Amino acid sequence: MNQLTDVTRPGLMISQTWPNSRERSGRTLEVIELALKEEFFQALQIVEIPYTDERRRVANLLEYEEIPLTYCITRVLNENGLNLSGLDEINRRKSYEQAIRSLEDAREAGAVGVSLVSGSAPTDPRKRAEALARLTDSLEHICRAARVEPALKILVEPMDFEAHKKATLGSTTEAIEVCQALKEDGLDLWLCLDTAHMLLNGEDPVDSLISARSFVAEYHFCNCILDSSHRYFGDWHLPFGPPGVVDVDRIAHIMQRLVAINFFNATDRPPIFCEVLKREHDESVAVMQHCQDTLQQAWHNCLQASQKQEK
Repeated sequence: MNQLTDVTRPGLMISQTWPNSRERSGRTLEVIELALKEEFFQALQIVEIPYTDERRRVANLLEYEEIPLTYCITRVLNENGLNLSGLDEINRRKSYEQAIRSLEDAREAGAVGVSLVSGSAPTDPRKRAEALARLTDSLEHICRAARVEPALKILVEPMDFEAHKKATLGSTTEAIEVCQALKEDGLDLWLCLDTAHMLLNGEDPVDSLISARSFVAEYHFCNCILDSSHRYFGDWHLPFGPPGVVDVDRIAHIMQRLVAINFFNATDRPPIFCEVLKREHDESVAVMQHCQDTLQQAWHNCLQASQKQEK
């Protein structure tokens, strides 16, 4: 168990490293081809591909690769002012109908899963419970549509609900309750847990994983700033390290604890992603390399620490 790729699926979030890939036909395909040449990334996440021919070409490229593709439609929802948990019934219906339409694009691209978020929480915190109920109903519609062959996994990402993003679905406990409610109706809903959101919610990133483990399909390492007086307080998808609280050492410590609970194993290889956004002055390839180097160094530190403990 010396190589990270032996025990899990290190993934590349093209949605972050190449955030504008959707703006030119063929660009997402080019980036996927580049990622495959790295021979490191074993899972991919992209934003929507608005070009039919390119979606089909991506599916053809990945058909013989054992690399799961997650098709993220969060921007489709956000940029159109849609909210799966909204109290405006007309908007909420439009939201889940748009999500259902997007499933066909994801299938055409050869995706195995579609990821989304709940939407903004009501301005009145007393109405969050109602918004969570509306979200559960929206997700029921989407999950039923996702069962059409080829079936897709639906992944929802709990976000911070008070600190920065102020989403309806926030705590891991709430996310578990939504998953369980749908499971009682015979539907599967999956979670992608994110270290930044968990920390901003005051959660321990491993304890939350343990409680939600049966529903977790992805795990995101993401930096955040917890100092509310800082100009970038919250989750801005920063590079790892200061002024954020998630650095290589913290990731290594989390990895150690994940190893201890057998989250990393050879037969059930959950994708892990580094979520770092390319900014205007950055080069996408450099951001990709930063993610790769971070995971590799953290895994190296994790193994060294484990060896010291064994002695």
